[in-house]
Amino acid sequence: MRLFVVCGVAIGVVAIVGRAEAFCRTTTTTSSEPSGYDPAVSGCWEGGVPLHWPISQVPYGVAAAGSPARNVTGAEATRVADLAFSAWKHTTCAGGGAPSVEGFDDGPLASVPDASDCMTSLSCDPAVHDVMVFDDKEWPHDDPVNTIALTTVSYGVDDGRIFEAFTEVNSYEHALSTAEPPPAGAYDLQAVFTHEAGHFLGLAHATETTSIMYAYYQPGAIHLTPDDVSGICAIYTPSRSTGGCSIARSPAVSGPSGADVAWIVFSTCGALRRSRARRRSRRSTLA
Repeated sequence: MRLFVVCGVAIGVVAIVGRAEAFCRTTTTTSSEPSGYDPAVSGCWEGGVPLHWPISQVPYGVAAAGSPARNVTGAEATRVADLAFSAWKHTTCAGGGAPSVEGFDDGPLASVPDASDCMTSLSCDPAVHDVMVFDDKEWPHDDPVNTIALTTVSYGVDDGRIFEAFTEVNSYEHALSTAEPPPAGAYDLQAVFTHEAGHFLGLAHATETTSIMYAYYQPGAIHLTPDDVSGICAIYTPSRSTGGCSIARSPAVSGPSGADVAWIVFSTCGALRRSRARRRSRRSTLA
């Protein structure tokens, strides 16, 4: 079973009652959002099972080629991705401690799939859980003028466990910069990556307009706001256990400082229905 959930932004959505928190979580029913649903106007979309990673260390990889069209090398893109994921890892939850999940750089990707084989396979244990690529030659999705980046998440529709994510950056139509602050006319790649990393971790667009997870692009939005911290800590509390299925170690992959990485062996959990959710950040209408 597949669903495609596009988190877009529109003007004129009828307001509904939202939650007290400003952060929103992606759920297994986010596909029910009407076109143009805007949490900043209508509140978080309710219902379904919230998405989460069932493991504490999740490897990601950036395309080794980077974006030749925008003069962003793979090494520079990886440096910026590392900073983006570090922002979510190195934060302190209200009760003390850091979120019990982290993305770590597993090295450049010389070969990048169009999408995950995990999307259609009966068992899912991908070598790299997050793939980050640049679309230099075309932007293959709708609304090409306003979309900066898109993260497609594969997850179990019954329990909300995330299997992997696929992040695409629209380098075909948008100039990008790895500098802080970015020069005039270029988009802040670190801000884009930090936002998309939030989707990768299970957060949806926020109701708080100053949040990194606000739907519209904000240059310089590279530091988590209290709302972002509340969101990541709500999903991955410092005491949160991985639980669920059998866990096995991948002998080929190690985390930071040589720490072993725990991998979920989904084949031991029986057949799981899967779906994909798309999350995207969009360009601000401000000049």
